[in-house]
Amino acid sequence: MFNLKVRQPRLELRPYVRTFVQRRIDAAIPLIVEPTTAQLEQILAFDFGTPVEMLYPDKPIRRVGAHSVGGAQTRFACHMHLRGGTDSFGIFFSPTSFTHLFGIPASELTNHSGDAEGMVGHSVRVLWNRLGEAASFEQRVLIAEEFLMYRALRASREGTIVAAAEYIFRRHGAVKIADLAYKCSIGMRQFEREFRLQTGTSPKTFARVARFQAALDAKVAAPQRTWIDIAHSFGYYDQMHMIHDFEILGRSCPTQLISEIGDSRPPALASEDSAQATVSYLLGGS
Repeated sequence: MFNLKVRQPRLELRPYVRTFVQRRIDAAIPLIVEPTTAQLEQILAFDFGTPVEMLYPDKPIRRVGAHSVGGAQTRFACHMHLRGGTDSFGIFFSPTSFTHLFGIPASELTNHSGDAEGMVGHSVRVLWNRLGEAASFEQRVLIAEEFLMYRALRASREGTIVAAAEYIFRRHGAVKIADLAYKCSIGMRQFEREFRLQTGTSPKTFARVARFQAALDAKVAAPQRTWIDIAHSFGYYDQMHMIHDFEILGRSCPTQLISEIGDSRPPALASEDSAQATVSYLLGGS
């Protein structure tokens, strides 16, 4: 049995957390391989059963620790190997939120992953123990929310670049970077330099990944939608333009990637705008 549970956070945490996810795989299930594509969320992951393994291009398989942090990925990252006995709980953060909550610059996490205790501190091991002792997914969510609320009450979301990054993310990358720099009253070169310093990537790449993952999430949330409709909805010039991005950021064409992605992009990650677009599509709206 393959069991996936997702839950949106409480209202106060929604500026920071996109979703909570629990994955459990029965011991009899054979090896499952899922791609880890480009994405902008940071993920705090806790494993209580069979460890997840990551196969990176031209590198040996790496076993993920009991508690880990994965930063945003601006390119195809690796393949996950999931085996029977997996029991994991993950927190998907909005792109700039890990910095606000834990004081770790996003640029230090982008295209990297590592042990969460080494980055955040001993409180992560305490949290891992509490989550492991919880009897249900719902209890795990409450424990994680309690842990995060303490930090959210002390977090600051100020900053021009942070606001710009969040705006690009909410707009699924459909932003003219030069116009955004102008609105921020910053010269283009300085805007690009500061954006890279604070996020670990250029605004253009950030926008490209935002559009890619929004398109992917929309298809995961509504398999009935055609790729042509999705390409149009998210501002691709045409379907071939979208296919080109998928091959670079997901290392597969759209149809193949959606068949391989499994639960590494849970349906709950489809943004509110994507969900509304899906409802409109299913109801025959424009």
